[in-house]
Amino acid sequence: MQRNSVMSQAILAATLTLAFNPSAWSAAASQDASSPLDTALDDIYNLEFDNAHHLIQAWVDQHPDDLRGLNYLANVALDDVMLKQGLFVGEAYTNRGEVLRNAKPALPPGFETQFLGILQKIDKLAEARLERNPKDQDALYWAGAGHATRAEYLFVLQRSYLGAIREGSEARRYHLKLYKANPNYVDSLLVLGLADYVAGSLPWYFKVAAALVGFRGSRTRGIEELQRVMREGRWTRADARIVLVALYRREKMYPQALALLNGLTREYPRNFLGSLEMAAIDEAQNNWPAAAKVYDALVQELTAHQPGSEVMPAATIFYRAGKAHQQLGDTDEALRLYDLASRLPPSRDTYRADLAAAELDRRLNRQQDARLHYQRVLNAAPDTDEGKTARRALRSFP
Repeated sequence: MQRNSVMSQAILAATLTLAFNPSAWSAAASQDASSPLDTALDDIYNLEFDNAHHLIQAWVDQHPDDLRGLNYLANVALDDVMLKQGLFVGEAYTNRGEVLRNAKPALPPGFETQFLGILQKIDKLAEARLERNPKDQDALYWAGAGHATRAEYLFVLQRSYLGAIREGSEARRYHLKLYKANPNYVDSLLVLGLADYVAGSLPWYFKVAAALVGFRGSRTRGIEELQRVMREGRWTRADARIVLVALYRREKMYPQALALLNGLTREYPRNFLGSLEMAAIDEAQNNWPAAAKVYDALVQELTAHQPGSEVMPAATIFYRAGKAHQQLGDTDEALRLYDLASRLPPSRDTYRADLAAAELDRRLNRQQDARLHYQRVLNAAPDTDEGKTARRALRSFP
C-alpha cells in the first residue's frame, strides 16, 4: 500500500511538471508586441538554449523585476540541464525510467545556487506585488508558474517526489485563485487541467481521500480544460499541446496525438523531440515502417553531424532505429545500428543495444558474438536490470 501511495504521488508530480517540459512557454501564442523574449522563446522551442539564455539574461538585466523574464530565465536554465541529462525523452518518466529508478544526477557546478536564487526572487517579487494588490492577476499567475518550475526541478533532478507534490500543490493553489477571480485567464487552466486529469486517473481509494478535502478530479474535464488552453491561452498554447500529446498517448488517442505533433514539428523544425514522440506513437501502433522512416531521418542527422545533433540522445536513437529495422526483418541494418549505439558512452540504451544484438546473434547462430555482447553488458553494469539479464543469458549457454 505504501509503495502504491508513493507511486501515485510520483505520477501526480510528473504530470504536473509536464506543463513546463520540454519547453518553457509558448512564443507563438504571445499577444504582446514582438520583443527579445519572443525571439528567445522560439529558440527555446527549438532547443537552442544558449541563444535563448543570452537574450533572456539581457532582458532581465534591463528589467530586473519582470516576473515573466525571470520565469523564462529559470526555465531555460532547467531545460538546458534536463536536455544534457537526456531527461526530455518520455520513457524517462515511466515506472522503469531514469527518473524513478536511478539516483539523482550530478548537476553542473553553481547551477542549483543560481537556479534556486532566481526562483526565490520570483517568490519575493510576486508576494510583494500581491501584498500591495491581492487581485494582481499576473502576479498570481507567475507566482504559480514559479512553484511549478520548482516542482519540476525537485521531481526530475532532485528525485524529491513529496517535495514536488508540495510545490505542484502550491502552483495549483495560486492558479485556482486566479481562475476563480478571472475565468478568462485561460492559462491558469494548464495546471488545473493537469491536476483534474491526474486526480481522475488515481485509484478509487485515493479519489476518496482527495474528495474528503474537496478535490474531485475528472480525466474528461482535465482534457477539456487543456484543450481550451490550446485554443485560447495567451502564454501556454504550445505547452498545452505538448501535455495533450502525452495524455492522448496514455488514452491511446493516437491520431489526435500525431496531429498535434505534426503541427509542433512544423512550427519548431529544429526540435528533434517531436520526431521521437511521433516514432514512439508509430511503435505503439505497430506501424514499424513509419517508425523506421522517422528514426532513419534522425540517424542521418546524427551521422552527418548536422547543427543541433550534438544534443540529440544518440544511443536512444540508434537503439530504437535498430529495433524498428529488426521488426521489419532487416537484420543487418539492425545489427549495424545496435553496434553504433553500443559504442557510445555507457547508458541504459547502450546496454539495451548490446542485449538486442546478442539476441539477434544467438538467433543467427553466432554464439561467440552473442557471448561478447552479453559479457560487455555484465562487465559494465552488473547490478542493473540489463546486467542481470546478461548474467542469466550467459548461464544459459552450454
